[in-house]
Amino acid sequence: MSRCALAAAAGTTARAATRRDATRRARATRDALGRRGRRERRAATDAMHDGAEASARRDDAARGNRGGGLEGPRAGEGRDRRRAQREIQEAIGACERAFDVLEIVGRRGEAFNAVNSVTAMYKISRLLTSRAGRLRRSEAKQVSADARFSRLLEMVEGGVQQLDKVGLEHRRWAYHKMALPSEYRMKAALSIRLLDRAKDLQGDLMDASDVEFILTMVEEQEEVFNKVNASTALHRVARLTTQRLPGQLRPTMERSTLFGDERFQTLMSMVDRMAGEMSMQGVSNVLWALARLDYPADEALLEALAARAGSQAASAEPKNLSTTLWALAVLGHKPRSKLLKSISERALAVAHDFRSPDVVNMLWAYARWVRYLPPSDRPTPVVQAMLDQAVSTMQSYTPYQLANLSWSLAMLDCPPAPRVLEYVLQTVASEPSKLDGTALTHVLWAYGVMGSPHNGASSDFSKLLRESGRRAGASQVGRTGAAGVLWACGRLGVEPDAKDTAFLVDRIYSQKGSQKTVDPQALVHSVWGVSTFENYSFDEKTKKEVIRNLSELVSAGSIGSVHANALRDSAEDAGISLESLEKVLPARESIF
Repeated sequence: MSRCALAAAAGTTARAATRRDATRRARATRDALGRRGRRERRAATDAMHDGAEASARRDDAARGNRGGGLEGPRAGEGRDRRRAQREIQEAIGACERAFDVLEIVGRRGEAFNAVNSVTAMYKISRLLTSRAGRLRRSEAKQVSADARFSRLLEMVEGGVQQLDKVGLEHRRWAYHKMALPSEYRMKAALSIRLLDRAKDLQGDLMDASDVEFILTMVEEQEEVFNKVNASTALHRVARLTTQRLPGQLRPTMERSTLFGDERFQTLMSMVDRMAGEMSMQGVSNVLWALARLDYPADEALLEALAARAGSQAASAEPKNLSTTLWALAVLGHKPRSKLLKSISERALAVAHDFRSPDVVNMLWAYARWVRYLPPSDRPTPVVQAMLDQAVSTMQSYTPYQLANLSWSLAMLDCPPAPRVLEYVLQTVASEPSKLDGTALTHVLWAYGVMGSPHNGASSDFSKLLRESGRRAGASQVGRTGAAGVLWACGRLGVEPDAKDTAFLVDRIYSQKGSQKTVDPQALVHSVWGVSTFENYSFDEKTKKEVIRNLSELVSAGSIGSVHANALRDSAEDAGISLESLEKVLPARESIF
């Protein structure tokens, strides 16, 4: 073969190889695009499935918001509903024709939730789109004329508020692809823009340093606010109203002014409307704000927030768990078994992640509720887990936190080991100025419950006792707290200095100001505590005040047989004659 022929053959071979390489590259690119498209469709389907789960839970919370939660048969109904919605989602995903989707709409439309509806709309639009990305108009016209499609469109529009970003994007794409009337396409596009505006609004709310600024945004951008904005705005308002910023002499707005502001009421209406859709973070923010503001929240709103917290607790952070319980306890809300169960399960799973404020708030809430919780709801495992976590991280606790911790453990009848009690007492006594009057008297009372005479005889207990006497003389402790200190001293066999005792007694029975009748438990505690002292007894003026308060309590029906018998056993040792006591006490109950 000639040299020219060899060159021509080589050129032909090279060109053929080049064409084969190009073909392979094109095929690889096409396959990659196909895989990418399948991954995207699979991700979208997964997102829709996840959204269906979340929407189902939102539906359950919304249905239970005003009915006190889902318990018993209603809990079973909720599980059945969620199962049905998952099945619908899977059935929609398996459809190969648009009319197959409409058949599901017609047959099971009543069971659809918001995500099922938008998934069906998106699936129809995909099935009506050719591989070239063009709408098959003749088939789309037939689908649009079907009454079941009109019903589906109404269902999608009715559930817009429950859709996340993926759902809203799918709604917009479907409406655009199917060339629905412009009003629908405009609303779908507006929803996305509002979501983007809500993100910008969120940054402004978090940076706000003035309540008036936040209320103005509520007034001017009410239509933009979503559930995250609403919870953030209320949380920020509460912080600015109840806390002083650096350089400020007073909060930016008084509570009475805030509560009467129409813009604040608008914000509360938004919170009420969106409570069933909030995340656990949002719920805890709202509850914290209501508790800090001491806002007279409607019980229906608290029920709605508590129900939502119960449904979201499984993935909640420790801070949100503890804040939710703390706020509900402050607001006087009695929790339901479902909420306690879901929060306790999550708390046990993440107990090692609880920080000192989380532990203290969690135990404080349980302590406030322990007197009326049924045995089945007693949080014994959670309390023990929180105590173990506290012991392992106790060096990070402040004196104030340790004081509150000791009170909660005493209320919950869960005393720590003696070495822990000694450490807590020593740490709290090292900085008594860090305690307010309530924390000071609470820690002394707690040691009366959990401590030993060894603790009572310590210099640390004596230091706190002297501080409580000094503050009682300045009316910086409460009357019930002062009585608790006297009771703790009797319980531990400790007698305060006569001057400190006089200050504590005077704080309870002095008629300075317009004091109400002494609490029955405080009266009994004070009399019993003084009865154990050797160097002090009530003077004549105090005896008269004891009898006067006792008479008022008996008239009000507040003194039962247990209180009466405790007073009979201790009155004489406190300097009060049984004769004067029997004149006001109810007659002894006959045992026959």
